[in-house]
Amino acid sequence: MLPAVALAAIALIAIKLDSRFVVGLLALSTLIYARKIGVSLKLRNVTDKESYFNAYLFSTFLAALCIFGLSKDVVFASIFLVLIHNFRKNALWDIAIYTTAALIYFLSYYTLNGIEVKLAQVFFLSLAGGLTAALVESVDTNADKRLTLLVALSTVFTIFKLYIPSASLPSLTFAFLFSFLVSLLALYAKVADESGLMSATIVGTTLILFTDIRFFAVILLFYALGSVITKYKYSVKLERGIAEQAGGARGYANVFGNSLAPLFFAVHYGVLGEETFVAAFVAAVAAALADTMASEVGKAEENVYLITNLERVKPGTSGGVSFKGELAALVGCIVTALLALALGIVELNTLFPVVLSSFIGVHVDSLLGATLEKKGYLTNSAVNFFGTLSAGIICVLLLSQPP
Repeated sequence: MLPAVALAAIALIAIKLDSRFVVGLLALSTLIYARKIGVSLKLRNVTDKESYFNAYLFSTFLAALCIFGLSKDVVFASIFLVLIHNFRKNALWDIAIYTTAALIYFLSYYTLNGIEVKLAQVFFLSLAGGLTAALVESVDTNADKRLTLLVALSTVFTIFKLYIPSASLPSLTFAFLFSFLVSLLALYAKVADESGLMSATIVGTTLILFTDIRFFAVILLFYALGSVITKYKYSVKLERGIAEQAGGARGYANVFGNSLAPLFFAVHYGVLGEETFVAAFVAAVAAALADTMASEVGKAEENVYLITNLERVKPGTSGGVSFKGELAALVGCIVTALLALALGIVELNTLFPVVLSSFIGVHVDSLLGATLEKKGYLTNSAVNFFGTLSAGIICVLLLSQPP
């Protein structure tokens, strides 16, 4: 634990010191520690000492980036939070302790440097870090979590500081509590696992703050109907060995794979105010739901064909399509678009572009599944991300065409 305390101490003194001096101090500390334990650059199955060395090395790299313009506050807050890894317990505790530690560091940094900030923004930044750190802690992996924490926290802090919404503290509180409670219900309903709880809370909180509750309702439709359709002929899929594990409970990979693209378009709408990003958001969510419905219905079918050559393949094969699966996908696209219309998010004249682009996005997903995923270049979550992203981009392109 002593190396973590030393890192935290360096992060604290960095509040008032020049970045170049801190880089030198971290570099010297890294060399001393490397000599003490023997140099190792392993990222998996690392020992505790090797984990600290990796953290020191990456901290030096991050501090060096401050010289070239990366914000000091987000970098050294990330380094400071490595100490909290030693006090982790469970998901709720981790969210609370990481958020509190981040809040203390940011307030200290801004106060000592005489920087005026809005408390709501600082709290939102800290909460985003707390949720991210707790998510990293919850993921069962052999990876070096201290290094992963540094990478994840520095990335999230940087992104959210650039795009941080000018929300009030009551708005922030509502957005977080509402998203968290809905995610908690999903956890108890076994629709999501612990990592899914935290990742969905991050997505929901950000979505509500940059847009409004209606956008959350649209993406909630995907989670709700997606979970229901997973139960479709579940015994058949279970017998074939292609049923979703844990009854279809969504983890962080599934949540991020299907939600990051919609979130991207929603955040850009919140920042830029361009209405085309609203339609792109709906198209991305529609593609996510349509792909889930097509996949779950298709897994229970007998006649499934590979999208690239239309040869018959086993149900559950990546890139496989079926007649009923195609119908299910179209239903998913239309239902999502109609909900968005009913909520007043999109107008009637944008329904066709939304449905068309989302349906195309489903097939982009299938093509990637039959090619890059099959060859091991992409994971299923990455395929979902690119499929939903393509739906949103195609929607923007369609709406950008002159009448």
